[in-house]
Amino acid sequence: MAVDTFRRFTYFITSDDDNFLEILTSETFKQLQSLEGVEAFNIYKKDGDYFVVIDTDASFNSEQLFDAFSHLEDFKNIFVQHSAPLDRIYELDQKVVYKPTEGQLKTAVAPYKRFVWTLLLEPDLIDEYKSVHAMGMAWPEITANMKSVGVKDMEIYIHKEQVMLIMDTMPDFNLDEVGPKWQKLPREEEWQAYVAKFQKTDTESSIQEKWQDMIKL
Repeated sequence: MAVDTFRRFTYFITSDDDNFLEILTSETFKQLQSLEGVEAFNIYKKDGDYFVVIDTDASFNSEQLFDAFSHLEDFKNIFVQHSAPLDRIYELDQKVVYKPTEGQLKTAVAPYKRFVWTLLLEPDLIDEYKSVHAMGMAWPEITANMKSVGVKDMEIYIHKEQVMLIMDTMPDFNLDEVGPKWQKLPREEEWQAYVAKFQKTDTESSIQEKWQDMIKL
């Protein structure tokens, strides 16, 4: 990405309709990437869940984003009827809280290797999960651990009880090699045991088993 700062808007859409996937991968949608002010338009999928990540010029808000896409009927039908910008509940080194409609102001970290994962939360513990991940609440050792293994940026977005994690790392990052070492860093096992109560997964599962891959379309 050529710019140093940009806005990020994220959306979550669920559909088992094959026609929906055809629309998202059509030539019309590919035009979104070349629209003025749009820096990147990426879609990640797991089963019938779609996580849409749109990076724009830093001056954009969600209203301007929709104006830019206003001539694309398929876009309006999908996003106006089925989705709204997602709330971000965590960012590595977060210093400001933005409303979803404002877009998240971010600084480019390219070059990077990206991982996008998802998991389900226990419905009764969502508010507490948000509090644990709020700005300034992350354990400093956990933040330091991520940086030490090559994580350049991390965000968590939420839709109801489902969370989506975006992790951008150094280009040569190898999770299979780094993962076991990462787990042994200061307070890492303690942190994973602590957050396990929020996650609707087997508490004995590894991080890779809890967080499911979302595939880029």
